[in-house]
Amino acid sequence: MLNLCRRPTVRLLLMVLLLGMAGMVHATTSTVRLVTQEYPPYIQTADGSVDGVAVRVVSRAFAKLGYDVEIEVLPWARALYKVRTGLADGIFTIFKTSERETFLDYSQQVLFQQEIRVVHRSNVRIFEDAIQSFDFGAYSSVCVINQFSYGSRIDTALAQNQFDQVLRLTLAPQCLRMLESGRARLWISNYFGARALINQLNMKDMVTINPHPIEDTPSYIAFSKAKELSTLRDQFDHALADMKATGEYQAIVDDFFND
Repeated sequence: MLNLCRRPTVRLLLMVLLLGMAGMVHATTSTVRLVTQEYPPYIQTADGSVDGVAVRVVSRAFAKLGYDVEIEVLPWARALYKVRTGLADGIFTIFKTSERETFLDYSQQVLFQQEIRVVHRSNVRIFEDAIQSFDFGAYSSVCVINQFSYGSRIDTALAQNQFDQVLRLTLAPQCLRMLESGRARLWISNYFGARALINQLNMKDMVTINPHPIEDTPSYIAFSKAKELSTLRDQFDHALADMKATGEYQAIVDDFFND
């Protein structure tokens, strides 16, 4: 056997076999290290574990590729620092800016469309024309979270005092209670955030999320350019596109909100 292994051809075949086996082990045991921030219902922590609709989608996409995922929830500035310097492989969910593109490779596939919607009582009707023209004169009172950005349209309207009354509160459930009591006619919210909270407080029969978004901003997963992970990004894009095509993506979203 020793003489056989000294032959160049046999040694070459053994090396190829061993490298192939090592590659198989790598493909099934590699861990992708991601950073993010607390952002219910996309990312949320409870009892030391990380969950959320974005966490489930991202974890499933990497699982289809044979990767484990390690997710660290941090303040946003620290999360950006870690991915900029290569201390983390990727970050989600993140909006695209020209400054961030200098150190991040963004996915082509959109992870989530972050829709800003109007929430109102179910007996109030707001037509699409009012959303498109931004004519909320008949709905004089609006509830928003203090110092929160809702995109350029709403932020401008608030800055220009286009609403007769603005209730600036600290927590989203407070705005829902304002709708319930009639003190506010409208609540401005991220769509998934509103959906999760309405389900949690069992208010689906009382309030409605208007089907027409005010603004629609895509969010992504992005990978550290310092770690040269463009191949991994492309693999993730393929997996996520497949999940959307087969309905698996939507099933994960629906299952999360039905939990």
